[in-house]
Amino acid sequence: MEARVERMVHQRMEAEWQRMDEENRLRMEQMFQYMQNIATATSMGTPLPQPPMIFPPPQPPTHTPNQSVASNTQAQDPDLSQRFAGMPPH
Repeated sequence: MEARVERMVHQRMEAEWQRMDEENRLRMEQMFQYMQNIATATSMGTPLPQPPMIFPPPQPPTHTPNQSVASNTQAQDPDLSQRFAGMPPH
């Protein structure tokens, strides 16, 4: 069982490494093409091309951290509010 889990983890890591290598290769290719376009634009006196988006913009969060903990949708504990009802506020 443990060997199977290790094999699965290794396969996932291997797939992630391959994905990252492919992304890096693509970024390097885009940057190389951009640099060639700069050289061409400079020699011909044309406007410089837009740089490639090397890293995608961060995605907006889909939820706030600790959303389940911070939610106030449950009713308050009636025993607790009764217990502190006679205490003066701070």
